[in-house]
Amino acid sequence: MFTTFAWYFLSLEGRISRQEFRLGYFGIVIVNALLIRIWRNLTVPRVRYYDRHDVSHDWSILLVLLVLLWPLIAVTVKRLHDLNVSGWWMLAALAIPIVSSVTSVSGWIITLLVVIVLSVVPGRSGNNRFGRDPLAQTGL
Repeated sequence: MFTTFAWYFLSLEGRISRQEFRLGYFGIVIVNALLIRIWRNLTVPRVRYYDRHDVSHDWSILLVLLVLLWPLIAVTVKRLHDLNVSGWWMLAALAIPIVSSVTSVSGWIITLLVVIVLSVVPGRSGNNRFGRDPLAQTGL
């Protein structure tokens, strides 16, 4: 059980299906949102709208985000592998702010579109250079 969990969230090798990608990606996003909410409530005192907010503790939220960044990258790279595309294409995500500023479309919308495409486009059937077909392994 632990080895499957570690492979799924920490390894950059192998392939995952569309369903596994959706479950992993949105699971990480939900955990991320919950951790940020809990962490903020623990580290930042309750602030009213008329109080001045001290942002000295906000760096800690960045640390929480960085901890969950690797599992998000690992899940996305494995999904790219299922499409028979190198995981290095994950670096294209660095262009999202540039595309956002050029097109005047929010970066969140562009990211959501990329996630939808990765969630909908079927992977290559059969084995490829990145591993065995995840659907063939489950018998679907």
